[in-house]
Amino acid sequence: MAKKIDIHNYEYRVNQCIRSIEKANISNKNKELIFEFKDACFIEGLTKARISRLLSTMKLMAQRLEKDFDKANKKDIIKLVQEIHTNENYAYLTKHTHKVILKKFYKWLKGNNETYPEEVSWIEGKIKRSQLSLPSEEGLLTEKEVKKVVKTATGLRDKALISVLYESGCRIGEVMSCRINNVTFDKHGCSLVVNGKTGSRKVRIIASTPYLANWIEHHPFKEDRESPLWVNLGNNQKSPFMNYSATVRVIQRLFKKAGINKKCNPHLFRHSRATFLANYLTEFQMNHYFGWIQGSDMPATYVHMSGKDVDNALLDVYGIEKIKRKESTLRPKRCPRCETLNGYNNKFCNKCGGVLDLQKAMELEHEQQNEKETKQVTDIILGALMKDSEMQQLIERKIPELKLKEEINKLN
Repeated sequence: MAKKIDIHNYEYRVNQCIRSIEKANISNKNKELIFEFKDACFIEGLTKARISRLLSTMKLMAQRLEKDFDKANKKDIIKLVQEIHTNENYAYLTKHTHKVILKKFYKWLKGNNETYPEEVSWIEGKIKRSQLSLPSEEGLLTEKEVKKVVKTATGLRDKALISVLYESGCRIGEVMSCRINNVTFDKHGCSLVVNGKTGSRKVRIIASTPYLANWIEHHPFKEDRESPLWVNLGNNQKSPFMNYSATVRVIQRLFKKAGINKKCNPHLFRHSRATFLANYLTEFQMNHYFGWIQGSDMPATYVHMSGKDVDNALLDVYGIEKIKRKESTLRPKRCPRCETLNGYNNKFCNKCGGVLDLQKAMELEHEQQNEKETKQVTDIILGALMKDSEMQQLIERKIPELKLKEEINKLN
C-alpha cells in the first residue's frame, strides 16, 4: 500500500516542534510530560497533523503557566484560560483549539485518559456557532467566477484542479493527497475516494468529470495508478506531488489572471460549495458529503448562512412567490453527435469537434447555408455576365484603368 501523500509535510513539523520544545525556556519536568503525552497520542492513533498541533499548543501553555503541569491547580488553569480568552491575536477557533487540547492533556495526566479532572472539567469544549466567522455572501465564490477561473487556466491540470476543488468541497489535504487510483469513472461521471478527519469517504463528481478525465489522460505518469493525481510540472521539481504552498501559488496566479479579487485561500472553495449545497442537501447528507461527524453543527451553520428556510417562510406569510432554488450552471455538455462528455466551458466537442450547443449549431449551419446560397447566386450572375459581349468589352477596357493587369500577371 502506497504511503499517504502529506502535502503539509507534517512529519517535518512534528520534528520541528520536538526540537523547539527541547530548546524552549520551560522546565525539564514539563518537557518530559509533553513528550510522554506525545507518545501516548501516537499510541492512540492520532495523526501527525494533530500531534504537531498538540505539541505546539502545549509548549505555549507551559510558557504561559510558568509552573509544572502536575503542580498546577484549578485556579492556575482558570487564569491560563482567561489569558487565552483575552488574547486579541487569537481567532475564536484558535482559542477553542487551545482549550480542547488543554483538556485532553489533563485528561491524560490526571484522569487516566478516562475522565476530565476538576482542573479542566469546567472548560466548555463545544464550538459556539454564533462565534464562527465565515465569509460573507459577497466573499464567497460564485459558479460564474469558478467558470471564469477554469476558462482562464491554460493547462489541463489547473482546469481540473480548480473545478474539482470547488465541486467536491473537500478539504485541501483530501483533494491534494489523492492518487490516480482514487478516481473511478462511471456512467454518471466519477467518484473520488478521499481520506479525511472522519476517515475515508466517496465523493461524487459530475461537472468536473470531463476536466478530470482529460487531465488523467494526459497525466505524465498515467500508467502508474499509484502516482499522485496532482503532480508538479516542468523541470527541477523537488517533489513529485504538489504540496500546499505549490497549490496556493497556482490558485493565486489563476485568480489574479481571471481578475477575481477575493481572498483566494484553498478553504474558500469548501466554504462556497457548502453554502451552495445547503440549499439542496439535508444535514445528514451534508455531514457525509463534507466529511463532518454525524451530529456536527456545521451543516446547520451553512443552512443558517443560506437563510433559505426563513426567507421562504416570510415570503409565504405575505403571499409572495417563494425564491426559487438556484440551479447549478456547472453542467457538463454531452455532444449530440458522438455523445462524448465535455467540460461546462466547452463550445466544441473535444472528440469530434462538433458544436455542443444545438441552437448555436443550427445558427451556424443556417449561416453557412446562407453563405453557400449567396455564392451560388453570385456565380450564376457572374457566369451570365461573362457570356455577354458588351460586358466582355467593358471588362477589357477597365482592366488597364484599374491596373489589374499587373496583379493578374503576378498570379501567373
